[in-house]
Amino acid sequence: MFPFPTFLPVGATLTRSFSISPAVSGKTTWDLDADGPLTLNAAGTWTITPEAGFSATVDLNGGGGGSGSAKSGGSGTNSASNGAASTFAGMSAGGGARSLSIIDGNSAGGAGGTSSGGDTNSTGSAGTAGVTGQGGNGGASPNGGATNVKAVGYTVGTVGNPPGGGATGAAIADEAATGGGGGGGRCVRAFAVGDLAVGSPFSLIVGDGGSGAAGGTVQTAGAAGAPGRAVIT
Repeated sequence: MFPFPTFLPVGATLTRSFSISPAVSGKTTWDLDADGPLTLNAAGTWTITPEAGFSATVDLNGGGGGSGSAKSGGSGTNSASNGAASTFAGMSAGGGARSLSIIDGNSAGGAGGTSSGGDTNSTGSAGTAGVTGQGGNGGASPNGGATNVKAVGYTVGTVGNPPGGGATGAAIADEAATGGGGGGGRCVRAFAVGDLAVGSPFSLIVGDGGSGAAGGTVQTAGAAGAPGRAVIT
């Protein structure tokens, strides 16, 4: 069976429009030509339903990885978490990996997030390792959050640069330092008219940044990675 053609009234024109739920800026229908690009900077889930004539470029960044905590002596540390992927219609921009917490030593940085399903698939930068007296730098997300540079000394981690940047590591003077979280990956795809079925809902997920490890007794806290981003133009 062939699909029935869609007929438009005489004089009607196709627009690059789609419905979106929940609403963004009070709009439940977004026209890229009239409203401009749609940018989603916060982690969350939206439903995109293309209308006839829909074509667009979708650009995703995954969430950045969180950083571990640095501890002087004793036992037991708190854990950070990986950044979450941003996804849409077979595209996936992976989240950056966390860095591990450490006792009396230095830990490696988290790996950058990998991507798939796009015309362009880019890997985020890895966080750098902690070194004596200084936590590692948080990794960058391609065309997104820049490298987050760590301060020296007895310091907690700092939140990754948005979108998708990894957190910096934590340090306890000359005793322990953790690596930075990895940056989220980036995935870009151009959709032509007809690539996505008109009237069919597609889930758009913007991945959150990974959480940082909590601090405690003689333990400095890590920090969270930055959330990812989705841009439809």
